[in-house]
Amino acid sequence: MADCRAFFTAALITTILFLSSGCQQIPRVEDHFNRSTPVETVRYFRYCVDAGELDLAYETLTTESRNSVTPLQFKALIRFVDVPELNNLGLRDLIVQSDVDTRPETVSGSTQNWWVTLILDTEDQYIEYSLKLVPGTASQWQVDLLSPRGIDLGGSDS
Repeated sequence: MADCRAFFTAALITTILFLSSGCQQIPRVEDHFNRSTPVETVRYFRYCVDAGELDLAYETLTTESRNSVTPLQFKALIRFVDVPELNNLGLRDLIVQSDVDTRPETVSGSTQNWWVTLILDTEDQYIEYSLKLVPGTASQWQVDLLSPRGIDLGGSDS
């Protein structure tokens, strides 16, 4: 019986040590990204989506976007929505797997709003999906989720 307890205790200690040494916390988004420019805000947003920090990603949205899309709806959009027109590519995959064009464009007719384009280039298709960025409070930019601009420029016809 004593051998069984010693074995169980040793196994428990080993498991605790293994779990505590192997589990690393995801770095805080604020340590690597900020929202002081349109491009950095998109990087911030993408990192939050990739890390599963969907509450922080939701906070980057404009007030109008948050008034139209609840936090639960936003989480469902990110996790479960596939776009049939884009070969059923998931919205999360589109956001996370794309490259960010570091040259934002001004929104036509505006001097304050910018388009920041996400580019997904795969064997099957080439997609440019632009997020509209608007200035927010405290020198932070916000994502206008209700006004995206996207185009699928095709790819190989195989």
